Amino acid sequence: MGNAKGNVINMLISFAVLPFVVCDVQLSGVNPNILTQSKSLGDCQACKLFVDSFKKGLERTSRGKYEGGDAAWEEEKLKLSYKRSEMRLIDIQDGLCKEGKHSIQCHHMAEKAEEFIETWWAQDPDAPTDLFTYICIENMKVCCPPHHFGKDCAPCPGDHEKLCSGNGKCRGDGTRKGNGTCLCDTGYIGENCDQCASGYYLSYKDDSKMLCSKCHMSCTGGCRAGSQKDCVACKPGFVFDSDEGCLDINECDDENRCSKDQFCMNSIGSFTCMTCDKSCNSCHGDGPDMCRKCAKGYSKKGEFCIADREDEDQSEKLTTTRYMTYVGLLIATGILLPRSTSLGSIVGAMVLSYIVGAEYYCMINGHTGLVDLKNFDLSQMFHT
Repeated sequence: MGNAKGNVINMLISFAVLPFVVCDVQLSGVNPNILTQSKSLGDCQACKLFVDSFKKGLERTSRGKYEGGDAAWEEEKLKLSYKRSEMRLIDIQDGLCKEGKHSIQCHHMAEKAEEFIETWWAQDPDAPTDLFTYICIENMKVCCPPHHFGKDCAPCPGDHEKLCSGNGKCRGDGTRKGNGTCLCDTGYIGENCDQCASGYYLSYKDDSKMLCSKCHMSCTGGCRAGSQKDCVACKPGFVFDSDEGCLDINECDDENRCSKDQFCMNSIGSFTCMTCDKSCNSCHGDGPDMCRKCAKGYSKKGEFCIADREDEDQSEKLTTTRYMTYVGLLIATGILLPRSTSLGSIVGAMVLSYIVGAEYYCMINGHTGLVDLKNFDLSQMFHT
């Protein structure tokens, strides 16, 4: 009976622990990138990824499995036989697409290209053939040569040495997509990207290139050059000055800019309303030392608004420390007195004088004491 009960308990424990064990186990043979795929690639990029992986496999297997021959001629013979052998192709394919974040797409492209790879592999290994051109452009037909686009790989319009004036790229360049028009870089517009966009100005130009630079941050509607003096108009948050150009407006000069429990923080071209410290009723900055008035439950102590309870707690701590000091002095006097009556009497009188003086000082400064000594004249108390 006891054994059966123990077995049931062990089984329940096993079932309770099993989910945690299973969740913590990682399959060693699985590529983690397969489980966390990022944004998908286009067909041309996926084909490039596959070709790059295949080329890495060629490099990885370049030494082959022919080391250890009995003679140099035997080793060379084995090397030539392995160069385009079925064994080497299998070795390469076993290592394909195991790196990077797009392994699934790479594997799909490898499956589609398998027939063309086998045909290419059967060719003369010394024939000068570009694998990317053979696979991705000529057979898979998912890419185009550089500066060509679309399903028929039409040439991008314009000078191929400087497409889009050197300030953009041909839409679909190198792929079977796009329309061949210019996609201009930031700051450039026009059919050939040969003009400056709004908010930019022409800062350099010669026979071979042009450069558009951004206007000053205070400008709106364009500019002649890059300083705040060259703006056509000023953005909101700035005011035009005949000598300095567009100057930042300090919105925080208006005391009513923010609500009562906030303070204003100016920034270039704008401002931000920030919440006051909890100790403040109103403020002109951040922190308990920037309060105009203290909030309820807080009092001004120097430059700071301090919680009243904190002040009381501090006073209680000081009072407790004072009383403990008294007790320690009295205990020391009690220990000393039996050993030397005269010395103990002198020390006792000094301790008593110290306690009375300390309590009197605390009383006249508004602190809680053992007894109320405000109306006592200490000179009369000790007068003999």
